[in-house]
Amino acid sequence: MIKSMSRHMKKEKKKSSRKSRGIPLKDFYEQWINTLKTTLLPDLRRAMLASSANLLSTHVHHLHLHFLSYFHALDTATSATAAAAAARDTSPLAFPLLWLGDFHPNLFTNLLRSFLTNNPPHPQSNNFFPNAWTEPSPELVARIEQIECGLRLMVPSVANQLRKAQAGFVDRVAVHWGQCDGREEVSRMIGAALAAQGEVLESVFLDANRLRRSVLSEILSCVDVYQAALFLEKLAHFYVGFSDGDLIREFEQCKLHL
Repeated sequence: MIKSMSRHMKKEKKKSSRKSRGIPLKDFYEQWINTLKTTLLPDLRRAMLASSANLLSTHVHHLHLHFLSYFHALDTATSATAAAAAARDTSPLAFPLLWLGDFHPNLFTNLLRSFLTNNPPHPQSNNFFPNAWTEPSPELVARIEQIECGLRLMVPSVANQLRKAQAGFVDRVAVHWGQCDGREEVSRMIGAALAAQGEVLESVFLDANRLRRSVLSEILSCVDVYQAALFLEKLAHFYVGFSDGDLIREFEQCKLHL
């Protein structure tokens, strides 16, 4: 499974988007969330109520492609500058969950694991698949454990790359700071340091994003269409929920009263 995730990431590296940036990431994300909330989630819910595996499969596929489009947009922003991956306005609720540009990939596996340990009946499903996650097969549990194991090994690897890139930037700045005379020289020196480490930082952000994309694809490849529908529905709710204006305002009010 670890080799599979690595191969998937290498393939994604070759396909990494190098298109023009187009609309700003912030605007793209607002449109992306709106489509997720107002179109794709309602469509998926209606498919859940229909007794058609083909219809459900179609909407699961559409939702997966929608997530991939967002990850590719992050790639495009990162190809311009690593910092651009965080250019969208991020909910303060989400800050503890972020990792190199977006949600930590452990979110995906932990959400998946929750279906194994806490499987209440789905309130909107009919008898077509009310027990999609009841008594998962030993093979499925083993695949999930392999995905989790691969993630535990690959996340520290990416994080180590980031530490090395940051250390190189800090060392370069620290060595030359005292030699700079005036703001213009400081600005040029920092720019040179960024240029020297920028490609490495960009590579780290792209690897983190490929890992998210790879983990999501690995999960969907090992579950059936009913399990995938329930998983993607909850994942979509997670993204939509952490962008909900009312929830953010309530959170801000709570902070004021602390």
